[in-house]
Amino acid sequence: MGLMLCHLAISMTDVWTAGKLGAETQAAVGVVTHIFALLMLLTSLAASGCMATISQSLGAGLPLRAKRYAGLIVMLSAGMGTFVAAFALLFEPFLFRAMGISAEVRPALSVFFTAYCCQLPFYYVLIMLNSVFRAHKKVLFPLLTLLLMTLANLFGDLGFGLGAFGLPSFGAAGIAWTTFACSLLGLASNAALARGYGLLERKTFAPWRWNRRAMPYLFKVGAPAAAGHIVTHLGSLTTLAIIGLLPDSTSALAGMSVGGRVHAMLMFPLGALNMSMVILSGHLLGGGERNVLYAFGRRSAFRLGLALVPPALLLWLLREPAAAFFSDDPAVLAQASLFLCFACASSPLTGMTGMLNAVFSGAGATALSCRINAVTCWFIGIPLSLLLGLTLNMGTAGVYAAGATGQLGAFLWTLRLFHGKKWLEYGLRKRQTA
Repeated sequence: MGLMLCHLAISMTDVWTAGKLGAETQAAVGVVTHIFALLMLLTSLAASGCMATISQSLGAGLPLRAKRYAGLIVMLSAGMGTFVAAFALLFEPFLFRAMGISAEVRPALSVFFTAYCCQLPFYYVLIMLNSVFRAHKKVLFPLLTLLLMTLANLFGDLGFGLGAFGLPSFGAAGIAWTTFACSLLGLASNAALARGYGLLERKTFAPWRWNRRAMPYLFKVGAPAAAGHIVTHLGSLTTLAIIGLLPDSTSALAGMSVGGRVHAMLMFPLGALNMSMVILSGHLLGGGERNVLYAFGRRSAFRLGLALVPPALLLWLLREPAAAFFSDDPAVLAQASLFLCFACASSPLTGMTGMLNAVFSGAGATALSCRINAVTCWFIGIPLSLLLGLTLNMGTAGVYAAGATGQLGAFLWTLRLFHGKKWLEYGLRKRQTA
């Protein structure tokens, strides 16, 4: 949970400082966050099976295989991250036109986009090293790294973004390039810790013959997981484009950015819980404890749904003062409050769906989550957004209602597949490399 809290603090610091520079900069931060998430997911096509493969290998008593998968994942992450970043920078104008970015938001967005693309290879390797640590149940090292990044990001945003501490103020560029510098700092720290702990050493990087045999299962788990998230984030970008067609789209985008950060304060523990569930799921399945895993997953998802009801209700009641911490623009606050109405209402279902998907991921059944995400996003969420938001003139309320409906469909489908138990057949077997 400490890891997710640090990620949340970094994100909230960027949004808060951007809000001090104006609604345009705050809207740019919200849009670039969605774009960067998509780029991260494109990069993850190469290595998103990290925790499943390593945790299943450790659960099966094969530590050398776990180390070799870690080395393979680091190499794939660095290579794929560089390729995706270069490709994104090349097609920046086309992407902005396709999304319908307004002229008033584009200058700040271009600055953030360039800085975020430059940090992509370093940041993704950093995240993968964090996953390797977690799969080995060593979460203190990445926590220390992210804590250092959080403090450095706060200092840089205030200093180079707003001109505090007597430093020169560079505005949006100061915030954007502070993020890049923090990624370099975090990667250097993680690499030093991984080497000191013995996770990155000569035998970690296996010969090509072993890597060639190991990659199929890594892609079998990782590709569907990444594809499902990519499809969902393309849906998120399409939603942003739909909102961009509405009147006063700048305030709507800024309000959505603020509302998303406020809602993240409620949901950030789920990221830590889901990561833990992926690791435990892999260890239990690798050890042959299928019935234990099924019962544990069902019980955990049910309890999580109940636990989310009180805080979601409290945030719904306090949504306006919570949003006011990030912006003092009345139009932005109104849009943030509207976003939080629907986000808080669907939070328990979102939490339970995420928990069950984490069980699927640890078992290697990412293809099931991919199918659910793709269908509920593009056959429920997006068509309803167009119908309610534009055709029926319900505006942003219609768009947010469509998203909540898609969440409901995803939860019901995920629950049905979980009880079917076919996801238990996707695990890594001992004969698949040694």
